[in-house]
Amino acid sequence: MARSKSLPIQRELRKVFPTAVLQELARETGAVVRARKVDAAVLFWSVVLGFGSGKARTLAGLRRAYERAAGKRIEESSFFNRFNAGFAKMLRLAFQRALLSMAAPERALRGALGEFADVMLTDSSIVRLHAMLERCFAGCRTNHSPAALKLHAIMSVKGGGMRSIKITEGRRHDGPVLVVGPWVRARLLIFDLGYFCYSLFARIDQNGGFFLSRLKSNTNLKIVANHRSGPGRIVAGLQLKEAIAGLKREILDVSVEVPFKRRGYAGAPARCERQLMRVVGVRDERSGIFHLYMTNAPPEKLSATDISAVYACRWQVELLFKELKSHYRLADLPSRKKHVVEALIFAALITALLSRTLLNAVRMKLKQLAERVPEQRWAKLFASVAQDLLMLVVRRQSQTAFLQKGLVDFLLHEAVDPNVDRPSLVRAIEMRRHHYARQAA
Repeated sequence: MARSKSLPIQRELRKVFPTAVLQELARETGAVVRARKVDAAVLFWSVVLGFGSGKARTLAGLRRAYERAAGKRIEESSFFNRFNAGFAKMLRLAFQRALLSMAAPERALRGALGEFADVMLTDSSIVRLHAMLERCFAGCRTNHSPAALKLHAIMSVKGGGMRSIKITEGRRHDGPVLVVGPWVRARLLIFDLGYFCYSLFARIDQNGGFFLSRLKSNTNLKIVANHRSGPGRIVAGLQLKEAIAGLKREILDVSVEVPFKRRGYAGAPARCERQLMRVVGVRDERSGIFHLYMTNAPPEKLSATDISAVYACRWQVELLFKELKSHYRLADLPSRKKHVVEALIFAALITALLSRTLLNAVRMKLKQLAERVPEQRWAKLFASVAQDLLMLVVRRQSQTAFLQKGLVDFLLHEAVDPNVDRPSLVRAIEMRRHHYARQAA
């Protein structure tokens, strides 16, 4: 199949972060006071795309990337002094601006996911820091990680990228960071046990959203209804563990009564309430043990046979963290200074945004082959050409014609997975070909 060679890489990248906007942000934040020695836009692009210089991301490697991009030498002290609080703020504002303004193409959800407006995945990841940063970012394990930050992410399966990012100290619990509001309406939120909280589930339900979570092993709620027939008797009034003990069927699907406390507001006292939730158990064919899930999605919207496979969508956010750490050097933070760490964190997040921007452009060019361009393959490819992308984005178009053509040919060819019969995780779940779905059948 012929592939179009028209892919304006420079324009696609500069559209996300125009030079005029970068220079304005640099002035507003004090990142660059005088532009005589350091060009704010070139500095930005060097830090964001210069991470591929060497085995690890270092300030010295970023300085060398800047020198190659700018075509001039800069003293080490002069370059290192640019990593000030103003520059960290500039990168943070640039990231937030791009995250809000980017309109990524959204794919239609099908099959097991098609009943929801979107599927939102949320999780967090720990990044270890220099021990001297313990006062700024307290870690939860003082024996080997006294200083650590936690990156909280919400991503969209439909949009295929980040929707929200928050940074907290490492010891911050996941649950309170997730703020539920009208944005969850008609969407399915999937998260792990770090977010397990009945009051959170109730807020999602109250706002018209849906959730899916693993059930804690010590949970033993009262069954009020059975949604699925099979061997063994399940009646209202039984406790969950009592019903599961000795159960012969492969799938359990019941409604349970969940007690939770609703906080008081405006002088009103806190009160205890009860709400019905759905518990689904899928027996593991190897161990024979039930994997239990809790949701508020009714059986007609999310079938019991699909639940374990749909929950596997959560692996997408884990892959996002792997992409940030393995390919964009998120965990390479060679400094004990708070503002340097913050600058490098947001630089890696911006790199991920640019990567997804170019990925979307490549998929649009490849058209019918778009489904065969997986995110992890693309991330590795993007990181391998980051230095070339840096040269392309900071120089004039007339100077980069040959580099542009070579990059386009390389990216369009290498981005496509040669294995025709290997669908992405999301596509496999939609087609009900994921292995958990086969076990539950």
